[in-house]
Amino acid sequence: MAAAREVPWRRLTCLSFGMYTGVEIRKLSVKPITNPVFLDNAGTPSTNGLYDLSLGPLDNKEVCATCVQDFNHCPGHLGHIELPLTVYNPLFFDKLFLLIRGSCMSCCHLTCPRATIHLLLNQLKLLKIGLLQAVHELEAVLSRFLEDNAGTCGADIEEMLSLKTEEMLQNNQLRDQGAHVKNVCDCRNKLISQFWKSHMNSRRCPNCKAGRSLVRKEHNSKLTVTYPTVVLQKSGEQTIVEEAASMYVLL
Repeated sequence: MAAAREVPWRRLTCLSFGMYTGVEIRKLSVKPITNPVFLDNAGTPSTNGLYDLSLGPLDNKEVCATCVQDFNHCPGHLGHIELPLTVYNPLFFDKLFLLIRGSCMSCCHLTCPRATIHLLLNQLKLLKIGLLQAVHELEAVLSRFLEDNAGTCGADIEEMLSLKTEEMLQNNQLRDQGAHVKNVCDCRNKLISQFWKSHMNSRRCPNCKAGRSLVRKEHNSKLTVTYPTVVLQKSGEQTIVEEAASMYVLL
């Protein structure tokens, strides 16, 4: 009796999601959509419209103009619309709002300590392979480092965290252990949410000491930035007034 043939298998090591770039979209697209009319007066699909047969047949009577398959066998094809102006991705608008609100409009840095940024980036690296315990250990390592090295610069903190993260990653390769996917996702969301709430609300930029600008969003389509007014007093001190001094609209 012949031995049973082994079934080939592969172990999934990672999975990531992303958005298509403009170049990738144009490569996947079979034609640009430029006609706002779906159907003509006779009820047939308009050329370069959303019902163009190059994108796929509408019913059993039609044949795809791209792959020449019928309604049951055509997989469907992508088209694209060239936008005259850059627009916000609605999926990322809330994150973009938080990022701009937590940024200094004078020096273009985030209004949070550099140590916090380096810690978050290295924690996310650890979470990519499911090291939940190492995430909390890294935070404790940073706390001890700051206690023993008061006044250290951001470059030293970045180097220390990078070396410690690489050490943890190498140790994990030897053990080959990881946490459950759901727990990793919950931890990542918690870390990012805590970062926005705890470290992005500073009233002054720690880098250039400029006052914080007021950022408002309107209907997920527009961001309005109001810069603070700086008043020079007789004593020579600068006072930041909350009223609007200048306004900049990001469409």
